[in-house]
Amino acid sequence: MGEPEPAGRPADPPFEGMWWLYVPLAFDDFAVVLIIQEEPDGFRSLNDCTRIWRDGHVEQLGWPRVRIHYRSGTRIPTGATIEASTPDGAPVHFDVESKLAVPTHVGGGYGGDSDWSHGMWKGEKFVERRTYDMTDPTIIARAGFGVIDHVGRALCRDGDGNPVQGWGLFEHGALGRHDPSGFADWSTLAP
Repeated sequence: MGEPEPAGRPADPPFEGMWWLYVPLAFDDFAVVLIIQEEPDGFRSLNDCTRIWRDGHVEQLGWPRVRIHYRSGTRIPTGATIEASTPDGAPVHFDVESKLAVPTHVGGGYGGDSDWSHGMWKGEKFVERRTYDMTDPTIIARAGFGVIDHVGRALCRDGDGNPVQGWGLFEHGALGRHDPSGFADWSTLAP
C-alpha cells in the first residue's frame, strides 16, 4: 500500500537497442562461458569468454569476434561463428548451431511479452495456460524482437586440431539498432 513509485527518468537519449549473447557450453574436457553485450554502434560494454578445464585451470579466451547467422527475413538466429584466442594468441574456433529456439518473451514474461509481464500479479489463485503456434506469422514476428534461448550444439576447434562437440545454451537478442549486424532500426530484418 502507499503511494506509487514516481516515474523514472525519461529516456534521454532514447533507448535505441542492444545486442546480447550468452553461450555457456559443456564439452568432455572443458566448459566455456561467453557473455557479450554491445551498444547500437557496436561498442562492447561487456566482454567475457572463459574456458574452464576439467582440472580447474581457467583460461581467458580474449575478445571474441562473433558472426550470428539469422534466418532470412527475421532476427531469429540459426547459429553463430565465434573466433576467440588463447592468452598466447592461438586461435579457438566455435561453430554454434540452434537445435531448438525458445523466445523467452513469447509467453515467458521476459522483455516485451504482451501476454505476461515478468512478475505481474494476477491474483492469488490465478492460473492460466497458453499455447503458441510457433509457425504463426504473428508469433514469428514477435519472436525476433527479444532474447531467444536455444538448445545449442557446438563444435570447438583449437588451431588446426580436430573439432570436439559440446552442448549448452545459445542465448541471443538483437534488439533495435545494431550497426555491426546491419540492423538500422527496430524494424530492420536479416537479408
